[in-house]
Amino acid sequence: MLIIPGSNSPRLAERVSRELGAELADVETKKFPDGEIYTRIVSDVRGRECAVVQSTPDNDSIVELILTLDLLRDLGASGVHAVVPYLGYSRQEKRFREGEALSAKTILRVIKSLSDSILTVNCHFLKAEGEFDFHGIRIRNINAFPEIANYFRERTNNPFLIAPDKGSLEIVKNLAMAIGCKFDSLKKERISGEEVKTEAKEMNVEGKDVIILDDTISTGNTIINAAELVKKQGAKSVSAGCVHGIFSKGLKKLNAATDGVISTDTIQSDVSRVSVAGLIAKELR
Repeated sequence: MLIIPGSNSPRLAERVSRELGAELADVETKKFPDGEIYTRIVSDVRGRECAVVQSTPDNDSIVELILTLDLLRDLGASGVHAVVPYLGYSRQEKRFREGEALSAKTILRVIKSLSDSILTVNCHFLKAEGEFDFHGIRIRNINAFPEIANYFRERTNNPFLIAPDKGSLEIVKNLAMAIGCKFDSLKKERISGEEVKTEAKEMNVEGKDVIILDDTISTGNTIINAAELVKKQGAKSVSAGCVHGIFSKGLKKLNAATDGVISTDTIQSDVSRVSVAGLIAKELR
């Protein structure tokens, strides 16, 4: 298999190729002054199984992925596989209000039309690991939360897991059972795309190393609010972990509100302490 690195995930693609013992393709990508994306695959792909590793946290990365998948078909690849560790637009998997675009379906439909398989990591609207059919589109979803739990288990003595909302509660519950610690959840109300309200709730966290877990940290407001609440209840320390670290507002406020934030490398950042390369490589085998 030949691993094709997207410009948004070059380090992860390299790690996946090492895990597989597979070749990493030589790819050229640039942006023209008007914003158009240019991509060229230098390596010979004819007759080869190819996997494109590209997270899509922004529109440019989505366009690049689409161009690359179609290019592989044109160049004669025998198989084209889309590995999208972070899938953009996955929050809109249903119509919450009449007339809304079903964005997740649209993006996945385009990707599927150009690839033989789609592999994601903790896709926002898929609450479990496995294969799913979403509007006729088959998706294989990997769960990276156990890797994050292992990271914290090795570094804390008295952990207490918290889900920032009920949507993450089942995942946190399963992780707490695996680690052998207690857990709880907070009640969150989203006011807008950037503003959230977290309801105070009494939890037995005094003297505990609290770990707040979420699939994605975007603005960080949910984590900051939750950290403030548990600190007031006497937590010994408050850390946060996520699979997808978007950190659209940076890490300064998050680091100030917690004792540490970590993420996986689905989106590479300064706090990407856990790699999903082994999980991806296992699926590609």
